[in-house]
Amino acid sequence: MRKNISTKIIALLAIAVIFAGCKAKKELLPASVIPKIMDFKPPSPDLTQKIKLDSVNGMNTVFKTLSIKAKADLNINNKSNEVNMNIRIRNNEAIWVSVTALAGLEVARALITADSVKVLNRMDNIYLKKPFSYIYEFTNERITFQTLQSVLLGNAMAEFISESTQLKNEGENTQLKTVLASMIYNFTVDQQNKVVFTQLNDASAGQELLVNYSNFLSINQQLIPHSVIMNSKAKNKAISLDLNYLKIDIDGNVDLPFRVPERFLIKN
Repeated sequence: MRKNISTKIIALLAIAVIFAGCKAKKELLPASVIPKIMDFKPPSPDLTQKIKLDSVNGMNTVFKTLSIKAKADLNINNKSNEVNMNIRIRNNEAIWVSVTALAGLEVARALITADSVKVLNRMDNIYLKKPFSYIYEFTNERITFQTLQSVLLGNAMAEFISESTQLKNEGENTQLKTVLASMIYNFTVDQQNKVVFTQLNDASAGQELLVNYSNFLSINQQLIPHSVIMNSKAKNKAISLDLNYLKIDIDGNVDLPFRVPERFLIKN
């Protein structure tokens, strides 16, 4: 098991992932898998912006609580790791993540709210507590707690959609694009208006996040992706994450336990 887990965890908060590493396995997602973003032209007359955006927003996953069990492969600069994850979310309130090695040993736990980021690094006995703004060291300052939820679920990011959002038909899919200062938000929806691809790009900061969603299954009459593949680039670091959701429960009771052992070194 590798050291410096808390550093990796905080870096991945920028792309809605909390992670730790084990054995090497995979390589980065080939560039050919990532949909090409085309130049945008005005949408066809039968595809008005308001109707389309309302339809897209209407397909977002709606929930009070979520509980997710997942297997994941993390690749940082071509060094790959495998772990299991338990993810619990209280909508617009908190994201709780427990990361275990394949042998069942918990190596890290995190609790994220709109105000703070807390991480227990059990490998090094370190407790890290930071304001939410700490993730801006790794990502654009427009990223919010709601953005993290959207990335995990494949929801359209309402905070980045406006009257300036452009639409373009691409076969059976539709591409949407919003430019906010130095940041560009591109995403693609399928015939059912579910997000199948997301791109957040800040060229001036040298940051980019690409996410592909697939294997949609119906849970409580809502389509939720069970395969989420992320590729993140930030300056000289390349990170890819392959998440496979094994079980998802909606609107059940969720506990978010987070106790700091006395032996842990506290870092603020």
